[in-house]
Amino acid sequence: MVTTVDAFAPTIRRATPAETDTVAAVLTEAFLHGELGPWLVPRVDTREKVYWPYFLLLAESAQAAGWIDVTDDLAAVALWYSIGDRFDVEIPNYTTRLALACGQHLHRFLALDRIMHQHHPTDAPHHYLAHLGVHPDRQRQGLGSALLEHHHNRLDADGIPGYLEATSSRHGALYRRHGYLPRLGYRLPKGPELYPMWRHPRSTEEAE
Repeated sequence: MVTTVDAFAPTIRRATPAETDTVAAVLTEAFLHGELGPWLVPRVDTREKVYWPYFLLLAESAQAAGWIDVTDDLAAVALWYSIGDRFDVEIPNYTTRLALACGQHLHRFLALDRIMHQHHPTDAPHHYLAHLGVHPDRQRQGLGSALLEHHHNRLDADGIPGYLEATSSRHGALYRRHGYLPRLGYRLPKGPELYPMWRHPRSTEEAE
């Protein structure tokens, strides 16, 4: 499926398997200096080396078990999963590959997975926005919003809620503008706070 929001908006489409490396590269650049970075891997140069195989693993998972929306120029990407009555995304050989990617920092990535899993809602089927990243050179140009609007059109048409974890109040403000409401936040051990958010599907009348 390919859509455009208006004449000046980017074209949004599904990423192809051949573009998985590029998706991982965009996520690496987008999250390199994010709020979770210093907690996961303190040194930036080491973080970049860890993030590349880490996000490649996640991008391959999304290609296999979810889907990846991208702007046509691959400057912005969004990884989504459809979650049923329980959070059951399975990634083959995940722990082994995660250990190879993260090395001595594995314990932090495992802790992040465990805590996010514990707090993931199980009260209703939904679509989970695992990651949304925009290349630093293209940020603040509306690409993230275009990706959200594209997928929300599908959610609204099918009556499906959306869920995500914002990594800062600033990011939370963006998601609020797209209909997400905050849930009870939680803090990582000796680390930053995460801000879970839930979006109810909008009816046709609300969207107009």
